[in-house]
Amino acid sequence: MTGSLFFSLRRAATLTSAFLAMAIMAGEPALAGPAATRNGSLEASYTMLLNGVTIGRFNLDATLDRSSYTMTIRGKTAGVSAVVSDGTGLLKSSGQIAGSKVLPGDYYLDTTENGRMSSNVSMRMKLGTIVTVAALPPLPIKADRVPLLAAHKHNIVDPLSAMMVPLSRQNMGAVCNRSIPVFDGWQRFDVKLFYKSTAQVQGEGGSYSGQVVVCGARYVPVAGHRPSREAVQFMENNKQLEVWFAPVGDLGIMMPYRMQIGTEIGVLTIHASRFVGQSASVRASLE
Repeated sequence: MTGSLFFSLRRAATLTSAFLAMAIMAGEPALAGPAATRNGSLEASYTMLLNGVTIGRFNLDATLDRSSYTMTIRGKTAGVSAVVSDGTGLLKSSGQIAGSKVLPGDYYLDTTENGRMSSNVSMRMKLGTIVTVAALPPLPIKADRVPLLAAHKHNIVDPLSAMMVPLSRQNMGAVCNRSIPVFDGWQRFDVKLFYKSTAQVQGEGGSYSGQVVVCGARYVPVAGHRPSREAVQFMENNKQLEVWFAPVGDLGIMMPYRMQIGTEIGVLTIHASRFVGQSASVRASLE
């Protein structure tokens, strides 16, 4: 059970980011209309719950400087039973925004489980193509593993950069009904989003209040996975995948406000307890 849960939570963490990639397909005219100048930041805190029980928290910091962006996530999980391990995670990403396109440059992931390194990924990209990649632990050689070919490392986006969606408040609905190829360092997969509804959220202490767009999602493995694995089949057939997008101030981008991911032992929910976007001019006036 523990190994099965660990796979589900690791895949869930990747999907949490990858869900958000759906709206950054290069050259899609529906994404026209982002703000001409993006210069500001987002500070967000999220709580992770498994079947309603808090199992972890993480903070997301994103900074935009005109056409450049950097993002960092720091978080930890706390074991509440034999099937949830104590762990920490650090993710970093940086790149460029060109109109409605997100062009990641560098991606880094480092996680620990019970005080020991459990995974590490370092990737460098250029125009959607992997230049260098190192991922630990390496995928073990298995007869049923779908081969990961060079072609699978072209026209992709990394999971963390996918969290930044260039869309204006006037075009929020365009965030759904899209699909994009994702590469996480080990596997290539597609995530398909579809529109479900809109909702209203009420934040406190300066956090965002207003409309969010609710998208459903499906996970489609492409390469690097083992089709015979029960956990892979579970995620492929998983219909409990959902992400809510919220606008970040007047910066012309959207980011995740809430995610829901079904696992083999229940529903993992991740929601923002703090979600504050500021333009650089507003932030400077407060300092």
